[in-house]
This record gives sequence, C-alpha cells and structure tokens, in this order.
Amino acid sequence: MDIHVKRFVILAAVGASLFSIQSTAAQQQRSGAAANRPGANNENASRSPADPAVGRATQLIKQGKYPAAITELDAAIKADRKSAKAFVWRGFASNRIGLFSEAIEDCSQALQLEPKNTFAFLTRGYAYFMSGDNGRALADYNAAGAIDPSAPGPFSFRATVYSSMGEQKRALDEVNKALEINPNYGPGYGTLGFIYTKLQQYEKALAVLNKANQLNPHSFGNLFNRGVAYLGLGNNELALADFNDSILLAPRIARSYISRGRIFLGKGDYDAAIKDFNEAIRLQPQNVFALIQRARAYELSRNLKEARTDFQTILGLEPSNGVAIAGSERIEAKIAALTGGPAPVKDHSGARIALVIGNSHYKDVDPLANPERDAKLVADALKRAGFEKVQLLIDATRESLAAALKAFAADAAGADWALVYFAGHGIEVDGSNYLVPTDVKYENDDDIPKESIALDQILNAVGAASKLRLVILDACRENPFVAEMKGKAVSAAGRGLARIEPESGTLVAFATKHGHLATDGTGENSPFAASLVKRISTPGLEISQLFRLVHDDVYASTGQQQEPFTYGQLSAQEFFFKAR
Repeated sequence: MDIHVKRFVILAAVGASLFSIQSTAAQQQRSGAAANRPGANNENASRSPADPAVGRATQLIKQGKYPAAITELDAAIKADRKSAKAFVWRGFASNRIGLFSEAIEDCSQALQLEPKNTFAFLTRGYAYFMSGDNGRALADYNAAGAIDPSAPGPFSFRATVYSSMGEQKRALDEVNKALEINPNYGPGYGTLGFIYTKLQQYEKALAVLNKANQLNPHSFGNLFNRGVAYLGLGNNELALADFNDSILLAPRIARSYISRGRIFLGKGDYDAAIKDFNEAIRLQPQNVFALIQRARAYELSRNLKEARTDFQTILGLEPSNGVAIAGSERIEAKIAALTGGPAPVKDHSGARIALVIGNSHYKDVDPLANPERDAKLVADALKRAGFEKVQLLIDATRESLAAALKAFAADAAGADWALVYFAGHGIEVDGSNYLVPTDVKYENDDDIPKESIALDQILNAVGAASKLRLVILDACRENPFVAEMKGKAVSAAGRGLARIEPESGTLVAFATKHGHLATDGTGENSPFAASLVKRISTPGLEISQLFRLVHDDVYASTGQQQEPFTYGQLSAQEFFFKAR
C-alpha cells in the first residue's frame, strides 16, 4: 500500500475511534439481551482460566496502558488458547498502539473460535481500515451489523469508511442512523466530527467533537480531530494541547507528530519541530509531508546540508513535487553563496516585469466568474503604471504555467522588480501552499503536490530580481475538490492558505489572512482585485501604505469578513507603482 495513503488512512480512522469498539463490547457485557446473542461476551458463560488476566487487561486498557494490557493478555492466551475474548482484547490493544497486522491476526483467531463475535468483527474491521483495506473493513462492519442490526457501532464505522472514500452523503446517512439508535452514542459524534473536519466545516466539527469527548474522554481520535478543527479555526494553542493528549494516548500515529511539529515550526521552536518530524519519519520513512516539514525546519535553523538531503529524498519519491523542486534549487543557491561559488552575472536594466495569471475555467470543477476579469484588470493597471513587460496568462494548465515561470525567472535576473499575480484556486496542504492549474484532477491529497504549482516555485521565479520581489495571491477560496476527492481519509487540505515567511526583500500579499477565505464579491471583480487596481493607479502611494489601504478597502467593503494580509519584510527603500 502507498505509504501516503496509509498516512491519511490513519487520520481518517482516528475520527471513528477505537473507543467505539470498546464501548460496543462494554454494552454487550452489560446487556442481558446482547449477552444471549451468538458471539457476545457472555458473562454468564463458563469461566475460563484466562478470565482473571483478561479482567486486569481491560482495566489497563481503560487507563490507556496498552503495552501492559498486552502483557496480561499474553498470559491469558497462554492460560487458555481457546479464549476468544483474550484474543480480541489483545487485538484491540494492538490497534491502539498501531500494531494493525497483529490485531488482524488476533481477531481472525477469535473469529475462528467464535464465528459470530461482533466485537472481533469491529476490531478487525478497524485494523483493516487502518491498513488501507476499505473493502475488508466494510465486509467486517457489515458482518457485525448482520449479527446485531440494532447496534450503532457498525453504522458509525461504515460512515467513517464512506467519508474517507469521499461519499459524504452516504457517510452522514450512516452516522445519523447510529445516533437514531442511540442519541448518546459517543463514537457516533466522533464520526460526525470526522466528517465535518473532512468537509472543512470546523465550527460544526468542534461542537460535535466536544460532545464526543465528554462521552468518551479517552479517545485519541476525537482529541486529534478536535486539534485539526482548532487548527482550521486558527487556535494553535488549543490544537497543541489536543495533539499532546492524542500522542500520549496513541504514540505510534505519525500524523499526530506532523501536526504538532507544524505548530512548533510556526512558533520558531525548530528543535522541537525537528524532533516531532524525526519521530513521524521513523514511523513512516517515506512520508513526504513529514520530510517537507523537516526540510523546512532544517532550512530555517540554517542546517542547509540536512535540508538538501531531505529535499533530494522527496524528489527520489516524487520527482514532480513542486515544493521539493523549489526547495532544492533554493538550498543549492544558498550553499553556493556560503561556499564562495561564482555568483551569476546579472545585467539589471531597471526594468519592472510582471506575470499575471487568471484561472477561471477548471476542467473538473465549476468555473470561477472573476479570476479572468481580475487578471486582465490587474495586467492593464500594471502596464499603465509603467511596467516594461507584463505577460497575461489565462486558464493556465500545469505545463503552461511551469513554462511561463521558467521564462519569467530568466527575465527576473535582469529586472529590478519582479511581480507575479495569481487569481484562481489555491490549496494549503500540511503548511505548503499550492496554486491550482486548470487541468488538474485530484483524487486524493497525494495528487495535490504532484499536479499543482507550489507557491515556493513562484517565490523562486521572482527571486532573482534585484530590488523588489512581489507575489500577490487572490486564491484563498473554498477547496472545490474536497467533495470529489476519493482519498482514503480526510483531506489534509486546510481552509484558505497557510501563513508563510518569505525571504528578506520579498513581499507576499494574500487576498485574506492565512486560514481564512476570500470572496468573489457581487461585482465584475473581486473586492481585493478592485481595490488593488484602484490603489496601483493612485500616484505617490508607497507600497507598504498601498497594501494597508487595500486592507482597509476590502475589510470595509466585505463587512469586516475579509482581511487582506501581507507577509515578508522589505528594506527601508521606498517603492512606488506610480511616482508622484
């Protein structure tokens, strides 16, 4: 199985939560009716020599002490190799620490002993799901549901699988059935929170995950997904607290370390970030997102050789990964500068050049009304402002955009100003921003870095200009692909774009703050493009003041719903689009 698919399968599965299996088993043990069903954990059945150790193990499991529980269950199985519940509880504990193949083996053994053990079907189905085998997972959940049609667990678990496959309506139908059967079924709220997280409806996700955590306070999946919801809402401290708790409960989930490491990276704690990324990579050596984040942390901490190694490793796994392509080029230039390599000769003519892109007509999603009009408006404004060369690119494919950036980078080596404006769809995945060409078709998160143009590539293209490097993005819209993506887990794509820290002398302007969404407005142009053109055309506006005025214009015109943001630091030199 592709390692990246497995990574996202893990994220999906924590939304369903192994705790639901434990709850189902506990309900069966408490219910006389359930106890009389075939395969139920019948406390009235004859005692087994394994029972004392199984009892101790279940208490340890409730405390989150899974390795100790497995030790007790090893002893239980040694005492009685025909104890189905010893095998299934060991499978349950193995699932909780990421030993999925061991869980499948134990549950299969339990089912040989008790062919209608619903707990074993649910536990094994979860292990199959975590291993990326949705087909076998659904088969086991269906088997459990056939044995006990009144149990909410199979409905909730099927919902998670359907959601991870992109079938959101079907997933919602299933989880609603679970909650109709039992309105206080905690795992059902956990699954509902998972679905809302996948749909990037973070406020709804937070509400139901809070309820899920009240009902099931030791579910690492609920904690993790609540952390994701907090991240989506921009509350990093609460997200950090939830990721810390989820890691304590389930220390073998790479995704948790990546998410926590990203928070440390944003706080400038590079050592802590690298430590988390190291652990994620130890668990999943070919995890590209973890490698990207570690390369970034190494670069920011000025460990360029380690950063280069990570970028080269990524390119060995994904030769078309835009972040790694741009990162490798950037690191090589930095190393050459430090080692006294010959600097390229630049014949700066004082020119100001621009590449303006407007992507409106996407192949597989609904068209956007404004980007083409916005791009034409901005291109005309730049020409009137005296830019010597303005290239306008409408509905750029990946190939045409990559070619345009390559040519633009060569021109930038001879320019004072280099500006790229992009209007269209942009997507953030695990802290990296991508601009979406019109010909892409994303089936899962892994396709995004392979088929998109990374913002890092745009930054590289403007990087050779001598005085001002400017990137302007009106691309912070809803991800239009999220409902269509058939990835095996929740999309890691965030809402809006991610915060960035560009190199000194580079300014990046977003149509709205990181993690938020921009609007196309109701007019012929987006509020951001309309204000940008108005201010570019105003003589005597220094660039810092210009973007402050754009901020105020858009903030006011959108009823304080959209707040443009700039990132990066310029020198004390003043820059004007149009002089007085």
